[in-house]
Amino acid sequence: MLLPWATCLQAELHMPSPDPSHVLEVEARRATQWTQGLYQARLLTGGVTIRQGTTTIEAQSAVVFSDLEQKPGAPRKLIVYAEGSAEQPVVEKLFAEGSLPGTSPVARQQSPDWFGVLLTDSTIEWRSPPPTNAEDLKPEIVSRALAKLRGEQSLVRQAQFQAPVFGPPVATPPGPQVPNSQGFRQIDIFKRSEVGANIIIEPRPNGETVMVVTEGINIVVSGINVEGLPEFLGEVDSIDLETDRAVIWTAGDVSGTSFQQQNEAPLEIYMEGNIVFRQGDRTVYADRMYYDVRRQSGVVLNAELLTPLPTIDGHTHRGLVRLKAGMIRQLDASRFVATDALFTTSRLELPSYHLGAETIAFEDAQSPKIDPLTGRQAENPVNGMPVYDHQRLATAKDTRVYLGGVPVFYWPTIATNLEEPTFYVDDFRVRSDNIFGTQVLLDLDVYQLLGTPAPPGTEWDLSLDYLSERGFGHGTSYTYDTDYFFGLNGPALGRADLWAIDDGGVDNLGFGRRALIPEKGYRGRAFWNHQQHVTDGLLEGWLAQAEVGWISDRTFLEQYYEAEWDVNKDQTTGARFKRLFYNQALSIEANVQVNDFFTQTQWLPRLDHWILGQEFGGDTLTWFSHSHAAYANYDPATTPADSLATLGYTPFTPFAWERNAEGERLATRQEIDLPLNLEPFKVVPFAMGEVAHWGEDIFGGSAQRTFVHTGVRASIPFWAVNPTIRDPLFNLNGLAHKVVFDAELSYTDASEDFTRFPLYDEIEDDSLEEVRRRFFAPLFAPSLAGLYMAGGAIDPRVDPRVYAIRSGIHNTVSSPTTELVDDQTAVRMGMRHRLQTKRGAPGQERIIDWLTLDTGATWFPNDTEDNFGEPFGLMNYDMQWHVGDRFTILSDGFADTFPFGLQTVSGGVRLNRPSRGNIYLGYRTIRGPFSADLVTATINYRMSPKWIGSASTVLDFSDAGNIGQSFLISRLGEATITSIGLNVDESKGNVGVNFLFEPRFLPRLSLTRRTGIDIPPAGAYGLE
Repeated sequence: MLLPWATCLQAELHMPSPDPSHVLEVEARRATQWTQGLYQARLLTGGVTIRQGTTTIEAQSAVVFSDLEQKPGAPRKLIVYAEGSAEQPVVEKLFAEGSLPGTSPVARQQSPDWFGVLLTDSTIEWRSPPPTNAEDLKPEIVSRALAKLRGEQSLVRQAQFQAPVFGPPVATPPGPQVPNSQGFRQIDIFKRSEVGANIIIEPRPNGETVMVVTEGINIVVSGINVEGLPEFLGEVDSIDLETDRAVIWTAGDVSGTSFQQQNEAPLEIYMEGNIVFRQGDRTVYADRMYYDVRRQSGVVLNAELLTPLPTIDGHTHRGLVRLKAGMIRQLDASRFVATDALFTTSRLELPSYHLGAETIAFEDAQSPKIDPLTGRQAENPVNGMPVYDHQRLATAKDTRVYLGGVPVFYWPTIATNLEEPTFYVDDFRVRSDNIFGTQVLLDLDVYQLLGTPAPPGTEWDLSLDYLSERGFGHGTSYTYDTDYFFGLNGPALGRADLWAIDDGGVDNLGFGRRALIPEKGYRGRAFWNHQQHVTDGLLEGWLAQAEVGWISDRTFLEQYYEAEWDVNKDQTTGARFKRLFYNQALSIEANVQVNDFFTQTQWLPRLDHWILGQEFGGDTLTWFSHSHAAYANYDPATTPADSLATLGYTPFTPFAWERNAEGERLATRQEIDLPLNLEPFKVVPFAMGEVAHWGEDIFGGSAQRTFVHTGVRASIPFWAVNPTIRDPLFNLNGLAHKVVFDAELSYTDASEDFTRFPLYDEIEDDSLEEVRRRFFAPLFAPSLAGLYMAGGAIDPRVDPRVYAIRSGIHNTVSSPTTELVDDQTAVRMGMRHRLQTKRGAPGQERIIDWLTLDTGATWFPNDTEDNFGEPFGLMNYDMQWHVGDRFTILSDGFADTFPFGLQTVSGGVRLNRPSRGNIYLGYRTIRGPFSADLVTATINYRMSPKWIGSASTVLDFSDAGNIGQSFLISRLGEATITSIGLNVDESKGNVGVNFLFEPRFLPRLSLTRRTGIDIPPAGAYGLE
């Protein structure tokens, strides 16, 4: 049985190639399919027969690969790997032309397997049952087929790679050659215009062929890269050349304008006149050019290279990188060296800005970008062209930065990742105000200064800032988004920022605090935030988080980083490791207090475990659980030496819950639900309980507490649809009304009062706590001073702990706080409306929310104890009416009806056109602890192709009066955006002038973030 196989392998006999003009028939009893990169793969079993013309291949099973995207005019391709067995090997048969069914073949060949490529100019007919989707775990034959496809085990079947014929050939194509694992390339020569090309082909005695082409031609070289095909991440090996004249040298006997050869065969092209060279989405324009296709190297004279920039942090740069030089040498597929070079993103012949250098080494490695959802190469949604990933790096020597043709900066060497297309300077701002004086703020790229390429996913800046009223600020920031961090594999994301100043001024933080003396002269902060999903090792599957948040003094962050102070969470110092598995989570953390002027809890350490939505009892009951054990050290904020000079008010009094406490805290909270489907109602009776222990309460002793929280939740949905409603004024195309009514009746009974415990789990950020302290200071807010009494008591109407309990913060096992639980009976009611319609082009309609209205209220049966004598409270609504895709009417409100309860209502309109501008006009009234009637107006408008204006104002028609205004006007240049702004802050008594100079080619523009107006780079849609 082994003799025929051995004879076949030693003889190196091959069948003739099938005629590609015939239909390709594939027959099998069973088939499964999946997507393998750029191919549609099928596993055929149960007897496989493949026929084309006079050739038939029979096997027990086979794996076949066909192109997902068929190129127009190109033959259809089928890559086949077939297997047999010792009893039934793969058989390839050759029949006589016109032979009848049942006729014996004129030749046959058998082998244990067969691998090759079949081409057809007709169609591929699949004669098998409809294929099913393949399982994730595929048979071993698939692995062997992929190995063959990579060229790792054997050579491609020679006879199957005979060059296809496109149109009438001049002469018979050469016979097939024995290929190597590098594969083949296809060369096609077309005329460039309707004039036609003049082609002279001269065979040489040494085996070379020289082609001389004039009158304009288009040369397309595309390769079949057998090795590594399943990875689909190899370098782009298809080029498109246009030129007026060309001379082509290659090996072998070439007698037509369409031929195929091995990738290792020499192919050199010299071109002259109006050259356009395309490879991937990179384009080169030149006068003269030499190109070696095999080595992918060349020399270009009077050249210009245009190539796009990649997506950066989700933002796509829509312009092009332009490299212009007297000579460009391409060393290989991805590396270029330019002499007497100009580097810019401008499309003008004489750019308004550029980087000039004696030499620039430019590396542009590109590979097909694979869509993770389809496994196919991604396409541009606008033009349908394939999209490529890029890794670009430029290294320049003797570099100068030019503005308007004038050199303004020199550096001997620069190495930059072109994903950050800036030259040394990442940010430059000039502004002036009454607080900091004249400010010159400069951020430099450290990697470029060092002449070192940036590691992928990292940015490193050096900050040098001059503030005339405060001093010289200096620092550095480092951000990273990588797949590896400190020996741990897994995606890691983080930011580190260090900045300090020898401050010679005073802090201005607003009304009543305009001249505060800083607690430290040399001030600053050290901040680091990190998180990583670890993918291997001891911590595989864990989320690792760490943070360092050191601040020099209590007012530094509010003065110099006001946006972070107002919006971000408290800056802490500690680490946490968290693991999620199914519906459970485990967390281990520890942190320390490094800023003693803010109240913080040190967990040394803390362990938490959650179970959410666990079914048991035959899916009848649902279980929720949160248990934790910790050792806590609760440290209230220290008292400043002079609170009036440092904070602007006196006295500095701790809150009622701020007492030093230290000890263990143990708690377990459990909930059991009984979901009932009582159509049309959904009803869920529930019971929750907790047992907790504190090692130390605010009185210095230990404490135990139990509480029970039980009740029932219910909801009922309604909906109605009227597809006949049509109204062009309100953009209605049918109308559906969906509404859900929900309610919860709950009863809570706790064994201890919440006022006994320190707030180990803080419910307010440091910024809110500092505001609340000022509320009760007579110098700051005389009308509220009486609500905060000596001895630490606080009026419960303005106590944040009471508000949180009334709002139901204790109602779930995942509550962010353990301490806040109190006796309470409440009925919480809500109603959520959705009116929906369809919008969009005919056949492409989408469902949108035309009007949304959410309302809620709480009834307290025991109103004297739970709601200050008022039966109803926490009443709220939120409404959004999307009259059109660009026009929305907004309104929201909240009300507590007891004295000093918060009552607020707002209304406004918003108009947004991303390319032209946006407008918002709104009004909010506030009553309760204080009164305000605020009018807010904002407009951002692109007045012309070169000018953008922006203005905003906030006025209080109550006691405060004017609050502030800002104005900005920006000129859009070809290279840069120049903005001048004016800011008025009435609270600080500050008037500031800003000057912003920003490169227009950046993928993320601060002007766009501020105004919401989309500003593409100059030349993104052609020359402006």
